[in-house]
Amino acid sequence: VLRLTSHLLLHPSPAQLATQAETIADLTFQRNMLLVERAEDHARFKAERDCWSRSADVLLAKARVAQEPIVKEQEMQRYISRLEDDIKAYRRRLSDTQTRMSSLEGELSRIRPLLTMQATVLRD
Repeated sequence: VLRLTSHLLLHPSPAQLATQAETIADLTFQRNMLLVERAEDHARFKAERDCWSRSADVLLAKARVAQEPIVKEQEMQRYISRLEDDIKAYRRRLSDTQTRMSSLEGELSRIRPLLTMQATVLRD
């Protein structure tokens, strides 16, 4: 406005100056309204983003909870499988030990008469 009025060749009318001042005021008001609207939109978008994030966290937590029994069952199956393998190994060891014990008992029964004879010979 000052530039328009300071120019010597251009002498705008007071009505034109008033119209321009009104237009500038309207544009400034619209700009301020747009800035406020932008800030409100930004706040709304942030709130929606936070809501979606919380919803996603809840859904992921529900999925983990839903899978927990499956995971626990799988762990139990692995644990049972390990125990069954251990039982098989212990049964083999028991069988081997029983076979060895039977073998040693057989040897002892064959050696016993010899030991008895040696004891009597040594006493004499």
